[in-house]
Amino acid sequence: MTGACIRHTELPGASRLFIDFLYDFQRVSSFYSHDPSDSASIDRAIDEVAYPASRRALVVEALRTINGNSPSLDLFAKPDTVAILTGQQVGLYGGPAYTLYKALSAVQMAQQLNASGKPAVAIFWLATEDHDVEEIRSASFWDADISATANSDGRPAGLHKLAGLPDDLPLSEEIAALAKRHYQNGKTFGESFLGLLQELLSPLGLLFADPLNPQLRAAGAPFLEEAARRAPELASAMLDRNSELSSAGYHPQVHFERNNTSFFFLLEDGIRKQLKFDENTYQAEAMASHGATLSPNALLRPVWQDWLFPTAALFAGPGELAYFAQSEVLYNALLDRMPLLLPRAFFTIVDPKSSKTIERFRVRYADMLQSEEHVRETLAKRLVPPELTEAIQASERDINKTFATLETKLDQFDPTLVKALETSRKKIRYQFTKSRTKIIFEMLRKNEQATRQAAHISHRLAPHGHLQERHYSLLAMLSDYGLDFIPTILENIHEGCHDHHVLLVG
Repeated sequence: MTGACIRHTELPGASRLFIDFLYDFQRVSSFYSHDPSDSASIDRAIDEVAYPASRRALVVEALRTINGNSPSLDLFAKPDTVAILTGQQVGLYGGPAYTLYKALSAVQMAQQLNASGKPAVAIFWLATEDHDVEEIRSASFWDADISATANSDGRPAGLHKLAGLPDDLPLSEEIAALAKRHYQNGKTFGESFLGLLQELLSPLGLLFADPLNPQLRAAGAPFLEEAARRAPELASAMLDRNSELSSAGYHPQVHFERNNTSFFFLLEDGIRKQLKFDENTYQAEAMASHGATLSPNALLRPVWQDWLFPTAALFAGPGELAYFAQSEVLYNALLDRMPLLLPRAFFTIVDPKSSKTIERFRVRYADMLQSEEHVRETLAKRLVPPELTEAIQASERDINKTFATLETKLDQFDPTLVKALETSRKKIRYQFTKSRTKIIFEMLRKNEQATRQAAHISHRLAPHGHLQERHYSLLAMLSDYGLDFIPTILENIHEGCHDHHVLLVG
C-alpha cells in the first residue's frame, strides 16, 4: 500500500481562511486560541480545562443511557480525563466517508494521549438537532444513489423516521447486512446512525453523545440559560467579529444580523422553532426561562458542547473550522477558553484500476482530483508524442524571442507601435493554445481506452469534481475494502500532518 500527500492549496474549493489556518496560522491567530501546527498546543489546551466534578457526574450518567457500561465511560468519569470531540450530521447509511475519518481522527488522538499518560476519551457528537433533513436523506454508492423519503417539517432531523428504503443495496453481502441491521424503515435517522457507528467504532473506545437526550439537555441547561440572558451582549460581540473577519479579507461563514438572528431555537412538542428578537423589546429572563428546551444555533452549539465536556481538542472539517472563527468570541465570553481545533483527516482512496492508469500515464494525483475535463486533458497530454510537444514548445520560444527583439527595436523607433505588437502577440499565443488543445483532444479521441480510463478515475476519485470523501458513503468504502478498512485508515492518520492523503488500497 502506497500513497501521497497533497497540500490543500492544490485542491479545488479550499477557502483562504482554511488555507491560512493550516499553513500560515499567524494570519488568523486573532480568531483562534491554539495553533494546530504547534505540537505544544494540546498540552496548553489540556491545562486550560476546568471541569467541575458535579457536571462530570451528570454528563457521565447522561452518556450511560446510550453507551452502556463502556470502559471509556469509566475512564471519562475520572477527575483528570479530558475529551477529544468530533461530530457529524446523522446521515443516511452513516453519511459520507469523511464521517469515518472524523471519528478516527478523534480516536487516534485519544489513544496517543493515553499512551503518553494523559487520560483522554474520544466522543462523537451526533448532530440530531439539525433541522435540514434534505441534507442527510441521500447516500451515494459507487454505482447508485439511494434516498429516504423525508422532508424538513420543523422537527429535528434526527427524529425523522426512515421510509422508502430499498430491500437490495449495491453493497457486498457483509456490508449490506450491516446496513440493514441499523437502517430500517420506521426507525429514526438518529437511532440508525448511532447504531451503525456504535457497531463499527465502539470497540475502538469511541463514546457517543446525543444532544436530544433529556439528561444531557438537563445537564446543559445552566449554560443555555446564561447565554440567553447575555444574548444582546453576545450579539454585539458577534457583529464586531464579523466585521473583523471581513476587514481581514475573510468571509464570515454564518450570516448574523442584530435584530434578525437569534442564537437559539426552541424545542417544543418535537418541533424546532427559530427564536428571533429585537434588542429593544427582548426579554432575556423570559428567554432564559425556557432552559433545557432552548436549542443553540450553529455558532453557539460548539460552545455549549465544550461546556458540557472537558474538551481539550476538537476535530472538524474546513467549513466547520470557519464557523469557529466567529464562535471564538462566544467561547471567550461564556467559557473563558477555546479548545485546540484540528482539521480532521482527509483521504482519497485509490482503487487498483485507477492506480494502474495513473502509474502508466505518470500523472500527479492532484490532477486526478479535479473535474473530469481536467482529468481527460491531463491524460491526453501524455498521449501526445514527445517530439510533437517539443516542436510546439520550441516554436513558442522562438516566436517569443522574435517578438521580444522586435519590441525593443519598435520601442526605440516609435513607442506607440509597441501596444499593437502586443495585441498581435496575444493573438498568436491564442492560436498556439487553440492548436495545442485540438492536438490533445484529437489524441484522446483516437484513444478510446484512455477516455474510458479518465471517466473511471473521475467517477471513483472526484465524482462531479467533488472529493471522493465528500460524495460517497462510508459504506461504499467498507463494501470494497472490507471492515479492515477501518484499522487501515487509523494506521494512516499521522499526527501533525494536515494535508490530504491519497491511499492505494486493495
